[in-house]
Amino acid sequence: MFKKMISLFQRLPLSAGLICAVLLFSYTSNPSATDLHWLWDDRCEVCHGHAGDFAREYLTVSNGELQGRHHVHDLRLFLGNHNLGESNIDDVYKMLLAQASSEARFRHECARCHASAAEFVRSSIRLKDGRLISRNTGADIRHFIETHRNLSISDQRFYLDLLMRVAQEVD
Repeated sequence: MFKKMISLFQRLPLSAGLICAVLLFSYTSNPSATDLHWLWDDRCEVCHGHAGDFAREYLTVSNGELQGRHHVHDLRLFLGNHNLGESNIDDVYKMLLAQASSEARFRHECARCHASAAEFVRSSIRLKDGRLISRNTGADIRHFIETHRNLSISDQRFYLDLLMRVAQEVD
């Protein structure tokens, strides 16, 4: 991928190439400070893989608390030693707790059309006044979910809750 970008930059006039490089660098290295999925992908994914897969495979939930194999009683200490920044530890903990507490349904049922839940939310959904809104049309996502793929009421609730949680995690 980077070879293609370098090739493209080499064909541009110097000033246009510099502008593109600066924009690309600022986009990839300066995400929203609260985008927990970007943070995980940037700092943890290389060693631990996708956050949901990691949470479901290596973490357990006991009495509402997240536990790791090695850090049974204080997973926040483990997270604190992994370059997340102290202000993000509780939020990443909550994200992993939610993922360890739920099935990977989005990946199995939706990813064919919508990639990951985080990518889908970033590209298609935003929070407005506590509601999920389509970035493209401004329509309330709740109304769309009610008719999408003949989902049952419980499935609609599951996906609305999931998308709301992810929207808060990437906002």
